[in-house]
Amino acid sequence: MDAAAAERLVRDARRNWRADSFLGGLSSTAQLALAERAELASFAAGTLLIRQGDTTNDVFLLVSSYVKVTATLADGGRTLIAVRMSGDVVGELAGMSGAPRMASVGACGIEPVTALRLDWSGFGAVTGAHPEVLRLLQETVSRKLTAATRRRADFHHSSPTVRLARVLVEMADDFGQSVRGTEVVLPVDLKHVEWGELIGVSESTAYRALRELRELVDARHRRVIITDLTGLRTVSNGM
Repeated sequence: MDAAAAERLVRDARRNWRADSFLGGLSSTAQLALAERAELASFAAGTLLIRQGDTTNDVFLLVSSYVKVTATLADGGRTLIAVRMSGDVVGELAGMSGAPRMASVGACGIEPVTALRLDWSGFGAVTGAHPEVLRLLQETVSRKLTAATRRRADFHHSSPTVRLARVLVEMADDFGQSVRGTEVVLPVDLKHVEWGELIGVSESTAYRALRELRELVDARHRRVIITDLTGLRTVSNGM
């Protein structure tokens, strides 16, 4: 991408990037360096950015919308692992390890996903010139691995309701949108079965867990509304 186009994109898109996201945490200089090295790509809902098992090493920096990270199970089924929003990075683990892709990443939501795509060598060139990019990448990977480890531990030691409360609080902190005073909207459209996949339970159990949280969470709409985040945090602590 030429310098003028990169500057326009960063100027217009940075307001959508959370300060604690990968792109949002970088200086404008580093953002521009990544954009100039990248190709801007657009993905309609249902389109894969990354396919599990592929040996590609492209890194995707999400400019807008959100994606679902899924993995194929041994029995041939699929499970939802995570949701990533604008400002986040996906695909970095394959670049760092050189191993085949461990999961698929698909575009979802009403709006197409736009992303900056760089091959690993191009991304590495930017990290070499801008050490803050490498530092933030390492922090991002560490947070992802910590969250995955905590969720795995939760599968064995916490009730489905507590697990779901923790996922909801995590999402609220990461990308929740405050509306009408204390209410927080999660800008993702997930089905009961996908909430179940995130916390390792069946669709019916996830439905019951949402019902148990109905005084704190309104799940009757396409997008979940957290009506009492403080109360939800209390539940998430197992209290």
